[in-house]
Amino acid sequence: VCAYVDQLSKGKVPSGYADEDTLMAKLKTRLDKLADRTVSEAKAQASLKAEIQKMVSDISHQLKTPIANITMYSAMLKDEDITPAQRDRFSRAVSGQAQKLGFLVDVLAKMSRMESGLIHIKAQPARIYDTIAAGVMEITTAAQKKGIRIRVECDEHLIVYHDVKWTREALFNIMDNGVKYTPNGGTISITVSPWELFTRIDIADTGIGISPEHFEDIFKRFYRESKVHLKEGAGIGLYLSREIISRQGGYIQVRSKENEGSVFSIFLPNQDEPA
Repeated sequence: VCAYVDQLSKGKVPSGYADEDTLMAKLKTRLDKLADRTVSEAKAQASLKAEIQKMVSDISHQLKTPIANITMYSAMLKDEDITPAQRDRFSRAVSGQAQKLGFLVDVLAKMSRMESGLIHIKAQPARIYDTIAAGVMEITTAAQKKGIRIRVECDEHLIVYHDVKWTREALFNIMDNGVKYTPNGGTISITVSPWELFTRIDIADTGIGISPEHFEDIFKRFYRESKVHLKEGAGIGLYLSREIISRQGGYIQVRSKENEGSVFSIFLPNQDEPA
């Protein structure tokens, strides 16, 4: 038993098996269970530590660019020889980078709270139409600037179990991407269909589309396709959306063709405690 415990304390899984109905065999069986649990918890802790280290590294990388730009443009503004037009341009650049920095801090805070379990999502019966309308209101100005039409097909009286605040956040993230990556004059359509077990919300756009090999990648934290690097964004929106929906017992599917648009389908369970 001492030898067994010594191996376990060194992080090793002792070998051997017990097939006798003796006190020693029973003791060894219990030690085997303890070994499995200890090793499993150690691996989980190591994985969590690696994930935290990666998150800190990603956050540092995301914040580095706007901070460097603010420092650079601020230094340029101190130059007395610049023209009024240049001063105005540099001032607007500082303001823009400060807004980007504020946006990054906001979304990173949401992501951190989500992953640390500080955000408690509670589904309750509410009109899904109102939640969708709130999300649409947030993208209306940006859509109007690009001449993008927004169409919504939803029963105004349809009741769906969902967390209103966070589901609106998930919907907005997807709609905002639709506006961002849809050319001028395009269309975004939101269609709600009640099913037996789920309520389906389709958000379709006529944007640039997504390559099939990246359907899973787009939900990863900080992931952005190479063709959209010039667009504003941090690569966190879709990650948060999937986390929010999955924590309500739902899921998200995506269908897309390059240069033809994308459809994000959100499935919310028709009960407050899904199996």
